[in-house]
Amino acid sequence: MNIALAHKLIAQHGSPLYAYDLASVSARADELLSSLPDRARLYYSFKANPFPAIASTLREHGILAEITSTGELDAALAAGYRDGMVGGGPGKTMRTLLKMLEHGVRKFSCESFQDAKRISQAAQEAGVEVSAVIRVNPSQAPDARLAMSGVESQFGFDEALLIAEAKPRLALPGIRWNGVHVYFGTQVASVDALRRNTECALATAERVAENLSIEVQTVNVGGGFPWPYAHEAPPPSLAGLKQALTEAWQASPLSAAASLAFESGRFLCASSGTLLTTVLDVKQAGQKTFVVLDTGIHHLGGMAGLGRIPRSAMTFHNLTAQRTGEVTVDIAGPLCSPLDCLARGIKLPPLEPGDVLAIPNVGAYGLTASLTRFLSHELPPEIPYFSIPHDQ
Repeated sequence: MNIALAHKLIAQHGSPLYAYDLASVSARADELLSSLPDRARLYYSFKANPFPAIASTLREHGILAEITSTGELDAALAAGYRDGMVGGGPGKTMRTLLKMLEHGVRKFSCESFQDAKRISQAAQEAGVEVSAVIRVNPSQAPDARLAMSGVESQFGFDEALLIAEAKPRLALPGIRWNGVHVYFGTQVASVDALRRNTECALATAERVAENLSIEVQTVNVGGGFPWPYAHEAPPPSLAGLKQALTEAWQASPLSAAASLAFESGRFLCASSGTLLTTVLDVKQAGQKTFVVLDTGIHHLGGMAGLGRIPRSAMTFHNLTAQRTGEVTVDIAGPLCSPLDCLARGIKLPPLEPGDVLAIPNVGAYGLTASLTRFLSHELPPEIPYFSIPHDQ
């Protein structure tokens, strides 16, 4: 991001802070929408970042909301969403379902027979009918760095069990079954892999539709569109994706009557986010040099609880000084825990206390994927901005 702007934001709001470039959000939205088949719908997965300014920007591009909690519902409402929201997730509670229904959510992704019973009960209590797609966990393994289906998983119906038992167990009041949902995983590395996953998802939907005799009006084939996390790497190329996905969709018999849907979180908002942080200390400990920042795993945990702390590939830009030379350092945070380490053994130009650093590509799975309550530090402010005038 712009160095002068970074220092201005820190002067106004303190350090550390998250800065989100809404122009980048718009650019990613345009890029992804133009890479999908014509008339395909796109949902924003609020788990990536529920910040309302980001969600509102995506809503303005016609991207719908996929939410899994009352907090995400509140964020979607704050972003101006009213229609077309879909409630998902493997552990929906009655409280969550009833609040979603109260605020107009009428579409759900159903993940189990118990989930179906709970959705039915909530719909009856609210006196409404809802539509639902059946989330299926197929047997085949995905092309994804983090698999969510195609392996034994808590997500979705096991396909064989679904086909064997669905007809009597899904005949429930208040629910109209109208589609199939398959999400293989995230950070799918190539256009070819995205096409293969889409073809597998469509084949799964075709099998389910035939065996359950449901009228498929919607097929959600997931997404997994990739983007670098907390480091600078070449952004993914979506060249050829629209043609590949269009061919896969047109080859499916479901395309004659159904609509196609995708979902994305990371691709849409990761590039927008920069974490600005200040060096508090630089000190020696034996043969090692430790740099202590005012941010750490409580602000940028990288799914720390899931063992996904990115300790080897994080990028740090010094926005205060461009010094020559190179030192090997461990980058630590301010927490009273040896786990609070953002990078180990990385080579950087010399750093000094007071230097302002910028960590790029943290608009997705940044603050809301971190250990924010650990040691009870204050949360960093989240500041939206436009890198170019809004009217350009």
